[in-house]
Amino acid sequence: MHVLMVNNIYPPIMAGGAELMVAELSEELVRRGHFVTVVSTCGPEMEPCAPATQNGVEVIRFFPRNVYWNFARAGQPRWRRLAWHLRDAWNLDAARRFRAILRAAPVDVVHTHLIDGFSASIWRRARREGVPVVHTAHDYHLLCPRAFLLDRNWRICRDPGLGCRLYRAWHLRTAAELDLFVSPSRFLLDRHRAAGYQPARSAVIRNGIPLPADAAAIRAARPAGGPVRFLLMCRLTVEKGVRVALAAAARMPAEAGFELVIAGRGPLEDEVRQAAAADPRIRFAGYVAGADKTALLAEAHHLLVPSLWYENAPLAVIEAAAYGLGVVASRIGGIPELVREGRTGLLFEPGDAAGLAAAMSGLTDGTIGLADASRDLAGLHSTARMADEYCHQYRAMQTERPARQGGRDAALAA
Repeated sequence: MHVLMVNNIYPPIMAGGAELMVAELSEELVRRGHFVTVVSTCGPEMEPCAPATQNGVEVIRFFPRNVYWNFARAGQPRWRRLAWHLRDAWNLDAARRFRAILRAAPVDVVHTHLIDGFSASIWRRARREGVPVVHTAHDYHLLCPRAFLLDRNWRICRDPGLGCRLYRAWHLRTAAELDLFVSPSRFLLDRHRAAGYQPARSAVIRNGIPLPADAAAIRAARPAGGPVRFLLMCRLTVEKGVRVALAAAARMPAEAGFELVIAGRGPLEDEVRQAAAADPRIRFAGYVAGADKTALLAEAHHLLVPSLWYENAPLAVIEAAAYGLGVVASRIGGIPELVREGRTGLLFEPGDAAGLAAAMSGLTDGTIGLADASRDLAGLHSTARMADEYCHQYRAMQTERPARQGGRDAALAA
């Protein structure tokens, strides 16, 4: 089967967990004998961008004509952001170029993820070409122009303005083009339904990541003595709760035996550096990947996820489970679907630095213990399990809507 996977960016260009999940799913499908083409965006200065092959996946990148590339949106003035959103409501250039890709080789399923920059025009184009469309939502792009459901003061938005309501109405209308709406969490699916979106067909499919083969050895080798090490590994932005973590660390008593390691990059990087310079218990590791990231996970005891926004299904929690870490996280969004209170982690109210500090103190002085139940949690979120569930959905759509003639296969192999 030929699966056309769509995400606005694709490795090695990275911004968050969606790109990692798309890459893992694409490569797993290739390992199973399917043909996968990923369509992604690039900056105008990168064109012409010839198709390439990465780990068996065909990758096609192009710049959907707009006032700027979506990945370069930081620092853009408000009028340019508004102009970008107006163009992105229905990008005809993206539809035209996407049609050419669809017609270049028979496609059996279009599977979209983050389509900011492409717009929903590509859904309409796929439907007109007779190709079923699956969409996996990783955030609230259909409901909010900022995708986080947060207001300008980084609080949960409970009363969207007229512009946001018009944006939501339009995007939910375009979602009628979808054959299947997938959410990695029950929470995100319910939020879309509460906003008025009633998909003809929906499914909850949990994200999956590769689980380390040496997880047991890593758990056994984790140092038992020394300070309790808390790890915060995320984009260094307000909605990720970076300031909440820093405030919690400042509340910890001087004699508390702990270390807070912060890894990542983003607009709050200077604040993190300053906090690390002022408090020897805080260490800034910068952006990490590969072996450096593995080393931090292997050395840590607990992962902090102090998010302020309605997290969908953060991959960081699954990674923590794979490495045997307890999780201390905000009770918000889809996080409680992953963190089992008192077993794999502790939950506190979003933005409550005192509550986070209390949880950290309990873990530091030994008054709170977390059972090692994380292995089972990680096993439920493997790449293989995720691919199994998507293959089942692809197969069902092929049964309901026969693949276009000339497709590479009539149906997915078992």
